Parts: sequence; C-alpha cells; structure tokens
Amino acid sequence: MDFLAKQLVCGAYQLQPLSAGGLLSNPMKELAKTMLVEALEGKKKGQSPADLVIVIDDVELENLGRENVIAEHFQAAVNNAIQLKAKGISAEESRIRSVIRDKCSFHLLKPMVEAYLFGDTVALGLAGVPTEVIPKLVHQSDVEKFETNDPKWLPTCRIENTKKANDNKLWWLHERHPKAYLDYLLPKEYSETTHGLQALIKLNWPQVPKCQHDIPIFGSLFQDVADWFNIANPITGATHPDFYPTKTSNRANLLLRNM
Repeated sequence: MDFLAKQLVCGAYQLQPLSAGGLLSNPMKELAKTMLVEALEGKKKGQSPADLVIVIDDVELENLGRENVIAEHFQAAVNNAIQLKAKGISAEESRIRSVIRDKCSFHLLKPMVEAYLFGDTVALGLAGVPTEVIPKLVHQSDVEKFETNDPKWLPTCRIENTKKANDNKLWWLHERHPKAYLDYLLPKEYSETTHGLQALIKLNWPQVPKCQHDIPIFGSLFQDVADWFNIANPITGATHPDFYPTKTSNRANLLLRNM
C-alpha cells in the first residue's frame, strides 16, 4: 500500500487564501495528476498501481476556516486531470472515476502537522521540548484550533503579524502557527526531518483528541483508513463533512473515497 503525501504549501497557495471558484494553481493540478498516476499506473514504469493513495496537505494559516474551499479546488483539479487522462473517451473516464473512487482520498492537516504534537507531551519531548516547559494554549483540547497565549511569545507574534500585514497578508496570525511556536520552545532550531520525524513516529494518536468533538479534520483521515482496513477507528475524534461522507451519502456519487 502506497501513501502519497505532498506538501503544497507556498507552491499551491502562494501564501494567499484560496477563493471559491478561483483559478486552479499549477501545483494543485500536478498533485491531482500525480494521484491519478499512482492509482492507475504506479509510481515507476513496471510497478503495479497503488492499492490506496492518500494525498495529504497542510491547511496553513492563509486557509484556516477555508477547508471547504481547499476541498473544492482539489476536486476541480481531479476532475480536470481525469478529463485530460480520458481524452474524451467516456468509457475510459468512467473507468478512471471508478478506480479513484475506490482507492484515492484527499485529507488535510490543520493548520499543519506540528499542531498534533501538542496533543501528546511525550511527542513534544521527542521533538526536543524540555520536560519542564509547559506550552500555553488557548484551546487545551482541540489542537486543530491551535493558538497560543504564551505571554513571553506574544510580543514576537505581534511583530510578525505587523510584518505580514505590511506585506498585505492581513490574515496572518503568528500565534496560530504551531511550527513557529514549537521552534520557540526548543533550545535549538526546530528541524522537521529530525525533531519532527521522531515525534511524529512515536505520536500517541489516540491521546491527541481529548473528547469526541476534537480534530475533525484528521479524524476524517483516521476513519477513512479504518474503513479501508475494516477495523474500528482507533481515535475518538469527530469527522468533518467536507472530508468524510455522511452516513446517508450515496458513495457511488463521490469523486474520491472520502469526498
């Protein structure tokens, strides 16, 4: 089973909020195209197609509260990729749609993967946060609502917010940037490939949601994977209607496994 995970970050969103009905970015189109290749042909020539393809992206600060718009853009990019792949042959388009509906999903991390580390003190320690340091968060339960009210760090946040506002990025809220706050808490500069990797590998996911309404964005991914393996969802988090179908949804009408 192959998991396709690609960070679009600046390439797809260009550090500006996505607009409903807006033009698709080339990176978003490429991501959809890559997903189809993985599902239909395989990553390399001679390889078998992936059994399950899960595309994962960060929401980032510029699209907080616009998760539905991200979903809309990716769905449009997938439809565009299907049409290009099918070359106007209706039977081929139907075949492609059937395949990706069975094996492809698109999920998000809100606002980015580092937020989830704050749900597990052991993971934070593996990321390099000293044991005596206690992060100060506005929302102690749902890390997808990440925001710090750390009085020692808020002055830095105000400076960064002003800088971004001067660059016409009025949506920037530095206090909602988990990677930046994590970097502040560490004695050394934060590294995704060292600190982040070890913490993520050992992250105790069932501990991250503190109640059943927490982490609906990532909860949708867990439920999607649990469905694939036909097992119980190991976490108690909720699901999000834009990233996991309701029980009354006709799955035959879905574009992907989860939307």
